Amino acid sequence: MVVNQILNAVMPGRAARQARQREDSKLDKELKDTFPTSDPLAAVQPGSGVTGAEVQPSELSPSQKAKRGAKGVN
Repeated sequence: MVVNQILNAVMPGRAARQARQREDSKLDKELKDTFPTSDPLAAVQPGSGVTGAEVQPSELSPSQKAKRGAKGVN
């Protein structure tokens, strides 16, 4: 532990390189675990859920407005 701190202080960029290597290793492992399916890797998915963050739109799309207008609901 102390050795890593000393090496990080002496060698500029070492900590960043190690962080990138850990992230690459994590992605490689996930890729191996999910192959051959087409599911996206969890490490690159936004949001907290399986399908990503559930966000309500700020306003209705034009097609949703047309459907509501046809039903007489506003």
